[in-house]
Amino acid sequence: MGKIHISKPKRRKKKRMTPEEAKAARADYQRKYYLAHKEKAKEYQRLYNLTHKKKQRLKGANGVEYSRENQKGTFNTHDLMHAPVEKTLKMLEKIINGERYFTM
Repeated sequence: MGKIHISKPKRRKKKRMTPEEAKAARADYQRKYYLAHKEKAKEYQRLYNLTHKKKQRLKGANGVEYSRENQKGTFNTHDLMHAPVEKTLKMLEKIINGERYFTM
């Protein structure tokens, strides 16, 4: 009894597309995908919004109500030694003028 050879089915080659055709095909696919999954995405977004709180935002002129002051009022030796020269000069001027403090 001889061996039986079963040949594999041949793969079909994909049709080559020009870049314009590929772009149009991609846009068509994305449009179909969006339409097919639109309801599922809306439901997901609705559930997400129920479980995640939004931050409170102040609108208009009320939003500029608070501005944070500079926290650091003191320079130390590390700050002066590791800053660029121009910045070190500004720091020293602020220390001399009394705007900032200096600690060792």
